Amino acid sequence: MIEYTVKVDDYGHKSWWLNGQRHHEDGPAIEYADGHKSWWLDGKELSESEFLRRTSPELQVIKDLRKVAEKYGYKLTKEGE
Repeated sequence: MIEYTVKVDDYGHKSWWLNGQRHHEDGPAIEYADGHKSWWLDGKELSESEFLRRTSPELQVIKDLRKVAEKYGYKLTKEGE
């Protein structure tokens, strides 16, 4: 389990840090007091959709299945392709 450092500033903004960089794999790395959120991995800011693409466990399973299928000469496609 990853242990983050969580900081809360005087304005009520929460930020998650790992090894000196903004980083949070389970949600936004910054939650502002006004409700705005921003997503970071390894010190790099991402859009919410890019964050979800990179952290989705289902996506990793699909990537792994594609590698196995390709190893045996098959190609996985989306339904209807």
